[in-house]
Amino acid sequence: MSPISPQYASQLLVELTEGCPVPAAPAPLSRYTFQISNHVLIGDTAVAGHKYKGRWRLDDRDIRKAAARLASLPFDPDDRVDARLSSSEGERTWRSQIRGWFDHISYQDQSANGCLCEGQQPCDRSRPNQHGLGCGATFDQVKERYGRWPLACTSPLPLLTWSGTAWLVPRAYADLLDRADRIATECVEQAALCSRCHTAGDVWKWRTSGSGGYTTLCPRCTTAAARPYRGHLRGRQYTSLRKNAQPEAFLCRLCPTPRQALYWDHCHTHGDVRGPVCASCNTYEGGGHRFIHRPGAIRHLLLCEGCRRDRTVPPRHQPDIVLQVFTPDPHEPCGQPPNSVWGAVLDDGSVRLRMHCWRCSSAPRWEQIVPAAEVRRLVREFVDQALTDETDAPGRGSA
Repeated sequence: MSPISPQYASQLLVELTEGCPVPAAPAPLSRYTFQISNHVLIGDTAVAGHKYKGRWRLDDRDIRKAAARLASLPFDPDDRVDARLSSSEGERTWRSQIRGWFDHISYQDQSANGCLCEGQQPCDRSRPNQHGLGCGATFDQVKERYGRWPLACTSPLPLLTWSGTAWLVPRAYADLLDRADRIATECVEQAALCSRCHTAGDVWKWRTSGSGGYTTLCPRCTTAAARPYRGHLRGRQYTSLRKNAQPEAFLCRLCPTPRQALYWDHCHTHGDVRGPVCASCNTYEGGGHRFIHRPGAIRHLLLCEGCRRDRTVPPRHQPDIVLQVFTPDPHEPCGQPPNSVWGAVLDDGSVRLRMHCWRCSSAPRWEQIVPAAEVRRLVREFVDQALTDETDAPGRGSA
């Protein structure tokens, strides 16, 4: 294997396919690319991703083979077929993805500029206009928004044309994307098999990231490979852990079904270890948004002795607490409470609430600042209640 970075792989693919009739458009590659499959599609070639020394890599030879196959595609630009763009429920095909781009642009244009169609107002955007799109949208708007979005690492929009009655695409390219859809489905089905017992399951529930890449383990095989965490590192500073502390030996303490851990989750404010978590839960906690709504999330955060002592949680989780217990001001034009509220913590510890009123077209968005002192009070009361509930819960205690 000749491992190369995703960035170099993308550059190499573009260079090797320069001047080809099917434009290459490498997809942004990250660990999320391989979350539901071990492969990325380049045309109708599945290229495997590998973790090499903790970083995702691809094989130089695989990229060259895929580029050569894409460049040699028999292609007659005048042999065009109806793309049959559809948005079938539950299906994710190249046709439904392009249809989704078109529908989104039509919706945005109608929302911004109103409906100019004759008859019922507003229209449902299902009748194509002179540009083949809904309502007043144009293909230039689609290209501006989605021109760089790839399908199987190719760029579809330059190959689409509107005949006046249908969207057309070169036959060879349509066949290529059909093959890519079938191969992608096969890759996902393969990734959904438990790597030990080969039982088919839910790829989103069974698949997890590890030091060597993503693996799929059913609950039974997961519990055979890892054990429950019993809190032996509680109170320890994360910086004091040895490099061979091996969180992979334990089950994620946040997942409702058994999943192998990958990281030692810890409080970045106080440095205390909370416990082993999988990559998904680690990302979710690190993002902050709505994490506290997960069952057991507050109890997990308070495994940090510093947070428990100070009756607080890390700042990124505080806006969600404020939103649970704070009543924002009503919207002045209509006097109604906001339909949606989003909060963000500021540098001084205050929380800025951004609100939206769907009832009013006039000034539908506004902000409100919750002072830092009020935020601290609300968070402390919330944590005190959580600790009380924890103590009162039978057989729970504070461990």
